[in-house]
Amino acid sequence: MRKLLLLACVAALVAPAWALAQKPQAVNITGTWDLQFDMEGMGAMTIAATYKQVGEKLTGTHSGPDGSTSPLEGTVVGNEVKYTVTFDMGGQPGKAEHTATVEGDTMKGKFDIGGMMSGPFTAKKRQ
Repeated sequence: MRKLLLLACVAALVAPAWALAQKPQAVNITGTWDLQFDMEGMGAMTIAATYKQVGEKLTGTHSGPDGSTSPLEGTVVGNEVKYTVTFDMGGQPGKAEHTATVEGDTMKGKFDIGGMMSGPFTAKKRQ
């Protein structure tokens, strides 16, 4: 009985530590990142993203090769990033959804532009 009680106490102490070890560490992606998109039928495209993260809230901009900027809003939960970029598409509003996972100074994810175009992207944080 005593061994069983000791085992239960050890399990109660170890379980929370194990659960924390399994949860991705929270990241803060505030700063400027270079994003490389693999555009279907168009090849690669590089843009700059400036992110500002406060808690889990994410805001910022994407800056295109032509100098245009588009606002973004989303969340960062643990190391998972989700945001929407709103942009002008020939006079019509367009939206691009982004999801990614952050590991250190790199990010890997996918984008989707309203079902018209989608693909992978990678990002590297500027130093």
